Amino acid sequence: MNPRLKKILNFVFIFGTLGVVLLIGVNGEEMSGAVNALKSVAPLWIALCAVAYGGYVLMDALSVHYYLRKQGYPITVGYALYVAICGLYYSNITPGATGGQPMQVYYLTKRNVPIGIGTSALTVKFFSFQFMLAVYSTVLWIAYGSYVASCVGSNMWILIVGYVYNMFSVSLVVLMAINKRLVWAIIKLLVRIGAKFRLCKHPEATLTKWEDVLDTFHSSVMSLREHPGELMVQLLIGGAQLIALMTVTFFIYKGFELAGASYGQIITMAMLLYVSAAYTPLPGASGAQEGVFALYFANIFPSGIRLMALLLWRFFTYYISLIIGAIVTIVKGFHPDKQKSAQDVAK
Repeated sequence: MNPRLKKILNFVFIFGTLGVVLLIGVNGEEMSGAVNALKSVAPLWIALCAVAYGGYVLMDALSVHYYLRKQGYPITVGYALYVAICGLYYSNITPGATGGQPMQVYYLTKRNVPIGIGTSALTVKFFSFQFMLAVYSTVLWIAYGSYVASCVGSNMWILIVGYVYNMFSVSLVVLMAINKRLVWAIIKLLVRIGAKFRLCKHPEATLTKWEDVLDTFHSSVMSLREHPGELMVQLLIGGAQLIALMTVTFFIYKGFELAGASYGQIITMAMLLYVSAAYTPLPGASGAQEGVFALYFANIFPSGIRLMALLLWRFFTYYISLIIGAIVTIVKGFHPDKQKSAQDVAK
């Protein structure tokens, strides 16, 4: 491609994505409130929130880095971190977080990682994260059942719907890993039903797409089954990533000098909040996250500081990734690095 044309396209792409962020992702009043909330909490707790969220992003990067290294494509941890930041950024500005993975695969190809291998790395990461989310949410709900009931109250149906949806998704993911034929039969049946009721306009193209997804996912997970040690490492990374993200809420709680709720109780409610609202098909799960937070943490944060706690939590779980992601995207867009192979990186 002509270098000049490429530079123009970079400009268009960068400012286009920033436009999407400003129009869809950023609520001016919410952002302003979050900044004011930052000023009301001691710097130590703000720093700990940043460290916890940084740990969440780092675990995301380490999962991809570990998988690719085992596959013979040893990208640097720094580049894996860049891919993770970009993935979170594009996930947060696209409905249903659909934009994150394609962009991550694209950036991995910049290091000559084949599309299939890059997709497998992200698939394994997704599987590990979702599996550990199901395990943690189930165990913690059982362990703190009475506390959860007291916090959720009459809104228990929201938690049940979110939990059932999450467990169905995880069960489908596991089924895709262990019984490819059965999942393929289910997919074909659903596509046929969709075509019959005119919900699926292009059934053949849809089947082809899902066949590719199923093949990639199945081969990725099957490779881990042959190496249980690698699977255990990925699950541990996924578990650590979840704990890091949920710990942000605990540090916010302590930052307001509150007492009465334990670390286990706080991360339990944070985990169940994620289960309840993470699948909202809006950029960053906007609206649902705030609403469920207000419901689940009504008995944990006093009414006088609940809004500030919500805004601070939203800043560290959403806005910070937009800010850092936008900065990284702009810098990389205007100063693209030369394409390197993973083998060159390893030297």
